[in-house]
Amino acid sequence: MNNLPTKTDLRASTKLACEIAHTHPDRLNESIHAGFYPCAPKTTPGKARSFGVDDIVALRLYQRFMDKGMSAGAAGAKACKIREFMQISPDAAHVYMVDTDMGNPDCLAEFDTTQGFIMINSKQSLEVIGCEMFDLNWHRKRVVYYITEADKRRVVGD
Repeated sequence: MNNLPTKTDLRASTKLACEIAHTHPDRLNESIHAGFYPCAPKTTPGKARSFGVDDIVALRLYQRFMDKGMSAGAAGAKACKIREFMQISPDAAHVYMVDTDMGNPDCLAEFDTTQGFIMINSKQSLEVIGCEMFDLNWHRKRVVYYITEADKRRVVGD
């Protein structure tokens, strides 16, 4: 799977996106309507949601966070922060979520994990209390694989 691309123009329906993310479409819709997952692709009444690769990566992470015991609200905030990072840095291979003593984690493309502080200006710093790294390209490759396989099986009119 190492040679797979990380991008595709193919998009997924909610049903396929949820299948790839191992989440239930009804639970996703409930989370969206409750405001727990605000970064879901937008839609209008009568029109289906359409998920791109990074949308599905964020949805996969959202589900993983909840599977590990995080509340839907906290999982949504974290996954949407990563989704926002992917929009700002579309070619970033990974993201570091760096927690500081201020309590609001930063998403960074690069971070020296031996550092105990993040400088916020020339004289002030924040203490690092934790760091998680997510391999975005690994997730993207998996999503592209699943979308491509689903497209190969698609019947005209699906």
